[in-house]
Amino acid sequence: MTLNDWTLALKETGYEFARFLKKRGLCCSVTVISEYCVELSNSVVLRLYTNRKGNKRMVLPSFLSEEKSEWLLFRWEEFNGRNYDGVHLFVDGSFMDNKVGYGVLVITENQIEKRINGCLRENLEMKNVTGEIEGVIRALEYCMRKGYRKATIHYDYMGLRSWAEGEWKAKNKLTRKYVERLKQFSSQIDIEWVKARSHIGETFNEIADKLAKKAVEDCG
Repeated sequence: MTLNDWTLALKETGYEFARFLKKRGLCCSVTVISEYCVELSNSVVLRLYTNRKGNKRMVLPSFLSEEKSEWLLFRWEEFNGRNYDGVHLFVDGSFMDNKVGYGVLVITENQIEKRINGCLRENLEMKNVTGEIEGVIRALEYCMRKGYRKATIHYDYMGLRSWAEGEWKAKNKLTRKYVERLKQFSSQIDIEWVKARSHIGETFNEIADKLAKKAVEDCG
């Protein structure tokens, strides 16, 4: 795509999303900010960005209430044809200054149910992968406590599924423990794996990423 192509595509997406929101009770004006950004404004201002590959993301103001943010996030996902019936677990990990963070976003029936995050200071040799492994375990532990018997895990590191399904050999203590825990969970939870495309604006994967980073920042 040329610069003009993706600018036109983003502009059209902005107008289409504005029409979509109007049908759901929110009227917005559309302003082109730059070749990479359009702005939709009403009582709040949200922006749609694109990159050179044509991947689009929505960015909301930080001061927006959680209720309003969640409504807009799910409308953006609905607009893009993504539905979250059932239980969905978005997991991610982060590593910085010899600290590992994990982040989990739990969505049930198209609503954010739970945000989970935390910090670790062990198994640092695997860096952010340690956090992603811990995120999967914490997410499935949550499902067990809630009595959920089916869940979709959205992940961006291939090893999370490959170790769990025996495609990759678990070669160290951490991954062997992970495989063992997944066998235990799988006996009670029907797990579906969905590969997330990291760092291209997938809404809920980015929230899990921010939760993991926040955990590292807050780790004492």
